[in-house]
Amino acid sequence: MAQVRFPQLSQQALDYVMGGKIKSLLDLQQLSPGGYDLAELSGKRVPTLYIHIPFCHTLCRFCSFFRLKYDEAKAREYFKLLRQEVEILAQVGVQFDRLYIGGGTTTIIESELIETIELIKSRFDIQEVSCESDPIYFENSNPLALKGLVDRFSIGIQSFDDEILKHSGRYEKFGSGDAIADLSARAIAEFPTINLDMMMGFNNQTPDALTEDLMRASALKPGQITLYPLTLGVGKNRKKAGKLAGNPADLLGLYQTGRNVLEPGYEREYAWTYRRATGLPVEHDYVLDGEDCVGIGCGAFGRIGNKFYLSSFNLDDYARRVKAGELSCTSHKDLSTPLMRRYHLLMMMVKGHLPNSVFEKLYGRSLYTALPAEMAFLRLHGAIVPSACGDGYRTTPTGEFVALKMFSGFLAGMDWLREQAGSAAEEAQIARGQAIEVQAA
Repeated sequence: MAQVRFPQLSQQALDYVMGGKIKSLLDLQQLSPGGYDLAELSGKRVPTLYIHIPFCHTLCRFCSFFRLKYDEAKAREYFKLLRQEVEILAQVGVQFDRLYIGGGTTTIIESELIETIELIKSRFDIQEVSCESDPIYFENSNPLALKGLVDRFSIGIQSFDDEILKHSGRYEKFGSGDAIADLSARAIAEFPTINLDMMMGFNNQTPDALTEDLMRASALKPGQITLYPLTLGVGKNRKKAGKLAGNPADLLGLYQTGRNVLEPGYEREYAWTYRRATGLPVEHDYVLDGEDCVGIGCGAFGRIGNKFYLSSFNLDDYARRVKAGELSCTSHKDLSTPLMRRYHLLMMMVKGHLPNSVFEKLYGRSLYTALPAEMAFLRLHGAIVPSACGDGYRTTPTGEFVALKMFSGFLAGMDWLREQAGSAAEEAQIARGQAIEVQAA
């Protein structure tokens, strides 16, 4: 097993630089009004349609996604509005390869979710449906009703360790590690592809504890296992996640542990993604963040090319827009060329190959001339080496860990965007309320 070596001082430097870049490049102060360019979408085939279901019975401490405390009447009205937005989008003439359903608790009202998936499949040429879920769904509901509708469930496990579950507020919500393992086994037996989402980097999580966690996960034989680092954000989420997170210096050891435990039975696709080594192709593969995506629903994001799109983060505003026959997307941000260059560097690092030919086609410059500091850093630490095919570079085991750190920074950036968007929505709601009071007076 190849050993990963990345000096602690270099890790700290990478974290520091990424934190600063996130705040400067993803600041939403320069947001422009206006949603998706409908003319651009017309006749276009986009890889992913994302829909966001924001309701949860309880709000997990480490989750930064836009969420609302469950209210049945509001949730049913929301699903109705979401289907109206699907119809609005269908009129544009865009097509999608896959549907990804995230939240929140996506399955919070099963019948509404089924009706929504069926509508989307009838309006678009969807080839695959992936849905986030929680373990308790496979006990308290009727998941078999989704057979034939959902191809891939991604179940948020995080850990089977009872102490970690209690510390993160998940024990009361989902039960013990033994109970979660039993529920996961039920899901694996029924659906084509089950991904178990695991986490590392919790406070007091030792390599031995992570080993036990991953041994339990792999013993269940899911099609996929993802192992994410607990992400420390750059805003309010940093304080929230910091209560759960361990020492960042321990992450390298935990990452090496994850590789050692999982690789005998699983093939590593990306630094955090493993699929079961069966020798057969995986029918429904991991959905990689970063592809072009149209997002609908309250609290959704999307990206087409170099434009990043935000939907309304306020439920009342969302309802108003959809009832008026509009998509929920309220604004966009033009992503700068430096940010897009770094974004594509991340995607190449994640996939293990950094082809100069592809980068030059995008930006008219080689990787080294466009990103000299970043490339020098990666070469200095042995994270990349020249590719055998002569086109650019490939990542080494150390480079895979650096890619994981970079992806963790990307997730922190998304947390930062959600925090800003949520705060802006609150301020706008207050301003609207004050304007109504003035008019009434």
